[in-house]
Amino acid sequence: MKNIIISILFIFCFLISGTAFSAESVKDTSVLYTGKIYHIFFHSLVIYPNLAFFSKKDDNQTYKDYMITRDEFEKILPELYKNNFVLIEINSLYKVNSDNSIEKQNLYLPVGKKPLIISLDDLNYYRTKKDRGMANKLVLDQNGNVATEIVTPDGKIEITRDGDIVPLLDDFVIAHPDFSIDGAKGIIALTGFDGVLGYRTSKIYAKNYSTEILGAQKVIEKLKSTGWSFASHSYSHRASFVAGTISLEELKKDTELWRDRVASLVGNTNIFIGPFGQVFRNKNDPRRIYLMSQGFKVFCGVGMDLYINYSSNYLDMNRADIDGYRLTHASFYLKDYFDPKLIVDYLR
Repeated sequence: MKNIIISILFIFCFLISGTAFSAESVKDTSVLYTGKIYHIFFHSLVIYPNLAFFSKKDDNQTYKDYMITRDEFEKILPELYKNNFVLIEINSLYKVNSDNSIEKQNLYLPVGKKPLIISLDDLNYYRTKKDRGMANKLVLDQNGNVATEIVTPDGKIEITRDGDIVPLLDDFVIAHPDFSIDGAKGIIALTGFDGVLGYRTSKIYAKNYSTEILGAQKVIEKLKSTGWSFASHSYSHRASFVAGTISLEELKKDTELWRDRVASLVGNTNIFIGPFGQVFRNKNDPRRIYLMSQGFKVFCGVGMDLYINYSSNYLDMNRADIDGYRLTHASFYLKDYFDPKLIVDYLR
């Protein structure tokens, strides 16, 4: 009996020491990161470049300038991974205190990694893009995962996992889990004037309105549970934003519509991703003051300069545009991310 007890104690001690060794071997190796914060953004992908770039319509150059192809994005992801970028949540950079002030947070990353935030602008699948070689909408596939509905050049409807950035990035993170901190994916910046995610949720008097709302809600729920978050990109994305001429009253109406038609679906957010990069950066601008009064704390503009500024009650940052124009004009700005010559689709 004594020998049995000794044997049990021996085995127990061995297991304890083995557990301790195992825990030590997987000990968190993250260190305080003090370098640059990288934020890049994309629009929806072109799946069939011939339809987008070489149609008989007069807006081919718009698609060439502001979109990239699926082939280009599929080349970009492994380059980002190889260059030691890792996806983070934007809200890991700050916290909101009880007095509503902003406080910068320390960021800890695995040794050698660089933080990357990805945002997607106008992921609304506007009807104006129909028949231009892009996805129609986000849907749930037979496994309940977010996928894309596309129409092939011969008119066939297909559900695919490579029709836009969301499923492509989801699958890349599954294959490379160390590309994401705590499962972070990206920020989806939505307008609302033509619905969201391909669902015509703006048509509140349409007969199929409830069906469209339900379809959008199912996709939104899945996106939020798989590391995606949402931001306001304004409701209208009107040209007066880029000109800076939108009035305070117009901005109020625009924001109220976004709250009513978009936030009611995706939930509240404190992130404002400016249409055309317009975030009213002057802190005394009444339009900036109004947006802050509506709960927006993070303001994301456009710029290649890695600009970031922590104020007492807001965070300002710029995002680098990854689009056709940037790939082919002053592409040296992208050298920190990848070599553009390895990315550009020959169809350009």
